Amino acid sequence: MTCRSIGRADAGIMGAFFIDAPPMLPADPIAAVTHADPYPYYRHLAQSRPFHFDPALKLWVAASAAAVAEVLGHSDARVRPVGQAVPPALAGAAAGELFGRLIRMNDGPAHAALKGIVMARLMRLDLDRVRVRTQQLAAALPRATSDDAHEAMRWMFTLPVLAVADTLGLPLHHDEDGHVSTRMAGFVATYAAAMSPLASAADVEAGNVAAQWLTRNVEQCADAAPHDGLLAALRQDAALADIAPPKWIANAVGLMIQACEATAGLVGNTLVALGREPTSARDNINARVARVAHDDPPVQNTRRFMAADAIIGGQPLRTGDTILVLLAAAAHDPDGAGPAEDRPWTFGTGRHGCPGAALAQMLAASTVQALLDRGVRPERLLPGLRYRPSVNARIPQFQ
Repeated sequence: MTCRSIGRADAGIMGAFFIDAPPMLPADPIAAVTHADPYPYYRHLAQSRPFHFDPALKLWVAASAAAVAEVLGHSDARVRPVGQAVPPALAGAAAGELFGRLIRMNDGPAHAALKGIVMARLMRLDLDRVRVRTQQLAAALPRATSDDAHEAMRWMFTLPVLAVADTLGLPLHHDEDGHVSTRMAGFVATYAAAMSPLASAADVEAGNVAAQWLTRNVEQCADAAPHDGLLAALRQDAALADIAPPKWIANAVGLMIQACEATAGLVGNTLVALGREPTSARDNINARVARVAHDDPPVQNTRRFMAADAIIGGQPLRTGDTILVLLAAAAHDPDGAGPAEDRPWTFGTGRHGCPGAALAQMLAASTVQALLDRGVRPERLLPGLRYRPSVNARIPQFQ
């Protein structure tokens, strides 16, 4: 398997949570991400401590739907700390350069034009066409082994990324037997692993190599990209808005990165849900994915950093304060509603809400269906279920 982040997770499996461990509440909101069942805990926080300061974690915690919406909509709650546009571990190298150009990691007018372009183009995607193309890619990804766990891990980190690359119009090479190369997905997963706060020095160094390869690949393919592809559209719109190529190229790469771990988590959590249901309940995979995105979301939390003093949740916050935004708690708040019926909290809301929510759910459903069509049985995945060590993403690790 070329998806490097899977190998990294294998090596760090001691930190994962075993589903047959004795039931107990998570130690804190970060530990909840990989807990066997964090949702009673999230519901308790949303109702009893909707917005509070955690002295052990040294940050504020937004847990209720109202508090989460307030933070995500606040103009001074930024996605990066003041004066730190790039994580220190990535700064000064290719991985940091790519990170610093991603619109989802930036606030302010400098990136507003490109953000609008990307959002508009994603909303105009023909999802039926992308679904058909994804099915064709799945047909070129045959089973490699008889091990259901291996195949699930291989596909959930690969097929969604390849589908986004294909939607962009990037060439995906095939071997003499017609099997599609997964190299692109491997580099994307390697870079995604480097972005994690848990990344090792080796992960970051590999991420630098991946950033260089991905950026160069998109740049070299831009001229020959199909005119009806997303890459050509982004290039055209960016040129009209006088946006420099490095910025839109980085964000084309960014679309593949966003299709990696979060979508893998949505695929994996859907497989877990299916494994706990009778086979007869597996008819509508699209509906099941949408339900899982709400009930067992892949992105459990996000962070915001105060760029000015403010009052949030009735509490005085200072410049530099950090807020842990519990998207999963908001989804389970008995007194709160999601940002929209078809848009679970895991995709966020406000100016940094994910514009690819519909695309992500479609790709997850297509990947799950492709695995089922190739004989993967979700119930076989449950005995070896663990969760990858993470501070914000709930991603199954099937063994």
